[in-house]
Amino acid sequence: MNKTKFILICLVLLMVSGCISGKIPEFTKGQIAVPEDILGKITMPASGDIIRATANITLNSSEGRYSGKIALLLKAPFCLRIETMPVFGPADFFLSANEESLKVFLPGEGKFYVGKATKENLSLFLKVLLSPGDMVSILAGLPPQIMEGNLSEYVEGKFYRVDIRSGKRKRSLWVNPNDYTLAKIEEIDDGRVIYKATFRDPVVIDGMPYPGRIDMKVGEPGRASINIRYLDIEISPDESTATFDLRTPSGIVPVLIDRH
Repeated sequence: MNKTKFILICLVLLMVSGCISGKIPEFTKGQIAVPEDILGKITMPASGDIIRATANITLNSSEGRYSGKIALLLKAPFCLRIETMPVFGPADFFLSANEESLKVFLPGEGKFYVGKATKENLSLFLKVLLSPGDMVSILAGLPPQIMEGNLSEYVEGKFYRVDIRSGKRKRSLWVNPNDYTLAKIEEIDDGRVIYKATFRDPVVIDGMPYPGRIDMKVGEPGRASINIRYLDIEISPDESTATFDLRTPSGIVPVLIDRH
C-alpha cells in the first residue's frame, strides 16, 4: 500500500468515527445551518401534553415587587394557568388563559376579571406585553409563534443567532448548536426593545430539554423584570382544556377588562 492510499484510508476512518460518535463539530461562519433548519429544530409542534411545574418567581415593576412561589400549567399553543402558593393561607391569585378568554380571580379583593386573551389584557396582571400564547412558549423555553419575515443567521460567540425581520420588528434567537436549545431571545420594534429573555440551567424530561431558569426584562411601553426558577417540572398527557378556564365564583359579578 502506498503512502497516498494510506492517508486517504485514515481520513475516511476519522470521518466515519466522527459520524458514529454523534459529536457536533466545531463550527465556523461557512458551516452555519440554514435558519429554517435551526428554527425547525427548536420549535416543538403543538401537542396535547400539559406541562405542570412549580417555580419561584420574582416580579419587579414600577408598581412594586412581588416574590413568591407559583404553580404553572402550560399547554401549547396558548393555554396557561397560574396560581400563587403562599407559605400561609390559601392562594390569593388565579389566572387562566385559553384561545378565547383571559380570567383572573383575586380572592382577597373579591374581584373576578374577564376579558379576551390579548397581550394588553395579560399585561394588566403580569406587566409583560406578550400574548398568552407567546408567554406559554417562553415559559417552556421555546420561541413564540414564528413571525413571517426575512431570515438571516450568524455565529455569535458559541451560539447560532437567527434574526427575523418584518418591517420595523426584529426578533433575534440565540441557539446552542450542541442540543439546539434556546439560550436567549430578544424582540425589538421600531428600535425599542420590547423584551429580552435568557434561558439557563436546562433540564431534560422524557428526552425534551426545558429551561431550569428564565430571566426576562421588559422594555417599552412598560418596564419590568421577571425571574423564574423552576423547582420541578413534569409532563402529563391531557387533551382537556377545562382546567384553563376559571369558573366564576359564586356571588361575584365579573369585571370586564377589554380595552376599547
